[in-house]
Amino acid sequence: MGQAPRGHMLPYGHHVEEPKAIVELDHFPDPETFYREYVHKSVPLVVRGGLKHWPAVQKWKSEDYLREKFGGNVFQVMYKNATADKEHYSFMSMTMDMFLDDYKNYKLYLDSQISIEMAEDITLPGYFGCDHFLKLMTGVNIFFNSGWSSTENHLDITETFFAQVVGGRQWILTPPQDGQYLYTDNFTWHSGISPVDKEAVDLYRYPDVAKVDIYNVTAYEGDIVYCPEGWFHQVSAVGGPNIAIAWYLYDYDCQTKCKMTTYQTYVECCTDIRNSRPDEISCDIKPEEMSLATLLRAYVDDVPFAADLDAGTLEIFSQPEPFQLNSGYDMPILGLGLGGMAEEKIETAVKSALKFGYRLFDTDPVDESEKILGSFLANNKNFKREDVFIIVKVHPKDLGKAATRKSVERSLERLRTDYLDLVLIKAPSCESKEHSCETTGTWQESWESLEDLKTMGSVRSLGVSNFKISQLKELLSTAKAPVSVVQCRFNILLRREKMRNFCRKHGIRFMAHSLLGYDMVPSLGVNPLMEGNNAVTIAARLLHTSPATLMVRWALEQNVTVVPKTSHPFHLLLNVQAQEGLDLDGRPEVREMLDRMPHTS
Repeated sequence: MGQAPRGHMLPYGHHVEEPKAIVELDHFPDPETFYREYVHKSVPLVVRGGLKHWPAVQKWKSEDYLREKFGGNVFQVMYKNATADKEHYSFMSMTMDMFLDDYKNYKLYLDSQISIEMAEDITLPGYFGCDHFLKLMTGVNIFFNSGWSSTENHLDITETFFAQVVGGRQWILTPPQDGQYLYTDNFTWHSGISPVDKEAVDLYRYPDVAKVDIYNVTAYEGDIVYCPEGWFHQVSAVGGPNIAIAWYLYDYDCQTKCKMTTYQTYVECCTDIRNSRPDEISCDIKPEEMSLATLLRAYVDDVPFAADLDAGTLEIFSQPEPFQLNSGYDMPILGLGLGGMAEEKIETAVKSALKFGYRLFDTDPVDESEKILGSFLANNKNFKREDVFIIVKVHPKDLGKAATRKSVERSLERLRTDYLDLVLIKAPSCESKEHSCETTGTWQESWESLEDLKTMGSVRSLGVSNFKISQLKELLSTAKAPVSVVQCRFNILLRREKMRNFCRKHGIRFMAHSLLGYDMVPSLGVNPLMEGNNAVTIAARLLHTSPATLMVRWALEQNVTVVPKTSHPFHLLLNVQAQEGLDLDGRPEVREMLDRMPHTS
């Protein structure tokens, strides 16, 4: 086979004998010179030490300072370990305090518009202190992680200025004309990303990579890198913690003016746009040096994103409006399922859930979920009993009037409460592999017992779990107390349309269990919703979220109450943000993809 090509199965960039030199300056050129010599000619540039005077460079090394000044500020954070594959992240909102609590323990990457408070600690880089550049400025973002980050080889649709604040970053840049050799047309999920493994370039599979020129430079604290639109760049953190500020100028608008039929046609079109612009600019306004916050307030009408920055648009938790049950009580439509969860994880899960705004908890009488939840709430001074809505079940083994009363009394005792918000009678089946039982009573007797307990005030709302429509019809014909909730196995493959229509007709709230498909693993060996290239995982990639969070959002949109089980704090946070954070209305192709999935009703 012969000797392998230079750089084969080595990190990207090792295929060249000598990287090309990027221009380095120790000062900022004036805006007119910067435009003429660098922007108009699409020449990347590093200014060494140009921002060392920033308060951010001097102070942001201290987590105490970050907490004191910005702890309550809310940012968008990417989470690496909740997605369908390694190329995609999930996005969620977190305060700086929350991020600092966990960023060293998890693959968290704060990638967000800076807050107006943070803007007090940075100033405008000298080379675009000109109204020409101010009018093009679409955003200033902070990038913050523990030092693990390494991007794929990609291009941006903006002129990007990357200021290193804490730590360093290695930049490997590839000129636009060489992007045709990076096989971006082979990457199907998002445009402008190379599918070539940056850690081990397979030059037999991707031989054209050997034709690529590269520029290799490392930015250190106080340095700023200018990366023109259309230049591919692969960027790796050097040292941690690692903080940078990125400035985005939207100038050439190639994304809307150039069709991405192939990468080459896109680059040629974008290059023509750049070449058609004037060779020179003039500045009518040259702001004096001041903090970015002061500058944005002074020029709020000139800078496109200035008003948004001062408004603070991100939210951490946004629970949907509760549903009023037939009983007259309100029940949240998003909660946490505790049944079947490992005992050692329940308390942590409840603590995180309450912190993130969850108020609905679904328990199971056959495990310790009732006892642990009750103990936690009894010893927590921050929440009152009336702040939460608790669901308990009557197991098939406890059917019958006396047995049901005894089951409810046991739940009251274990939960340390004098009332239960909702009690569900489970369908009369003792065929579970996990919980075999014998029963002599009937669900009809159990319902009568629950009606008595409701009259006494021990139970507020009544419902059933896994009942058939025929059983519901019988129940409705005899029940004295209203039927408030029906809980059934429900997911995107099993949509229960007849049952949901029946519930809707009678004002009964439909609640899902087994929404995420993990109950199918024992029989199928895999989870058909969370694994593989199905519509759910593909849609999750497109929306930058996890398949589980997408299913929560989809179910809420179907007007279904959901109580997915998870003990992981970030999964809890992703789920509670699904209602506001996932824009299905803005992605009709995603909605169609999910609607067209084969399913039974």
